[in-house]
Amino acid sequence: MGIVVQKYGGTSVGNVDRIKNVAKRVKKTVEEKKEVVVVVSAMGDKTDELVSLMYEVTDHPPKREMDMILTTGEQVSMSLLSAALFELGIPSISFTGWQAGIETESVFGNARIVDIKPDRMFDSLKEGKVVIIAGFQGVTDDKEIATLGRGGSDTTGVAVAAALQADYCEINTDVEGVYSTDPRIVPNARKLPCITHNEMLEMATLGASVIHPRAVELAKIHGVKILVRSSFSDKEGTFIKEENDMEQTIAVTGVAYDTDVIKVEVLKMPNIMGTIANLFDYLASEKVNIDMIVFSEHGHETINVAFSVGIENGQRTVDQLNKHKSELKFEDTFYEKDVAKISIIGSGMTTNPGVAAKMFKILGDQDIRIKMITTSEIKVSCIIPEERGIEAVKLLHSAYDLDVEETANVEGTP
Repeated sequence: MGIVVQKYGGTSVGNVDRIKNVAKRVKKTVEEKKEVVVVVSAMGDKTDELVSLMYEVTDHPPKREMDMILTTGEQVSMSLLSAALFELGIPSISFTGWQAGIETESVFGNARIVDIKPDRMFDSLKEGKVVIIAGFQGVTDDKEIATLGRGGSDTTGVAVAAALQADYCEINTDVEGVYSTDPRIVPNARKLPCITHNEMLEMATLGASVIHPRAVELAKIHGVKILVRSSFSDKEGTFIKEENDMEQTIAVTGVAYDTDVIKVEVLKMPNIMGTIANLFDYLASEKVNIDMIVFSEHGHETINVAFSVGIENGQRTVDQLNKHKSELKFEDTFYEKDVAKISIIGSGMTTNPGVAAKMFKILGDQDIRIKMITTSEIKVSCIIPEERGIEAVKLLHSAYDLDVEETANVEGTP
């Protein structure tokens, strides 16, 4: 009997009826002679409700106590699902992250998994039980409960699959697989039967919300095969797996779109060795993640640097730079909102010339201004005005022949 890890997100367990639906799906998998481990998120908007509840008590919640309250959301889901399985005659047992042997860094709010001791999970599987695990959480060396930050339940699912050497990890969500772009923007987006870890990592990093980048990165490192599918249908999903040995004939696999971005500019900084390193060191000390970077000389003596950060880090980034203005000796810094990042992704881009030129021509023909550009072997990303973003997605999606006749089925949308 092979092991399958199934992760169900907040939409999938959003109410009691949906939890009962998940229980039926798990039962079906058990009847297919699989050993099943289930990872669950908190119900619907429960996490946001818990955050709001904490802020009703204090404007400055202790990070430890915030993690303590947040982990209760997943515990509610796991207990209800276990009870629902018992009603269907399926033996099961629910574990918190620490009971399942998930060990994390000593960081509250955004810890990383450092190890998993799977003995208790294996023992329960041998007893014929479905194992249900609260996602998004683990325990530190100091026996403190810590949460894994955004995408924590996806990460839990993949990490558990790696520890158990599972056949694959299912990510059950509100769409029927991975699409060539967001089907909420382009209803005729193409559902991909499979995609490589590298392509999915780029798409997830660049705005595709179907799975968190941390989970894809973990799957790539440990060789975990992922199946993305809908909790609300039995249609085949999308497999995320290692590179295909066949030569790539399709240049572009997908178009990603992200509005969670701000463009930051630092003007007329001395063109001295080590200055740029110092600039980004100051930002790294504040845990600010940098994405796109454009560097240009302004004459021989000064340089301009532009880069992008997440929208929540805009003011904090500028504040940190101004704090060190005397050391960096730049003339001015500011950030620009109301921008979006649009990207084309595909492993076949390396062997198909002219892909980037086509993108720039399409945007240029429609007078869509490109503010920044960055490239890698399998992606090209541009920062453009947010007001033209959705238009750009549709243009590029059609231009690279990714449209299909069938309309995507997305839970909760028309």
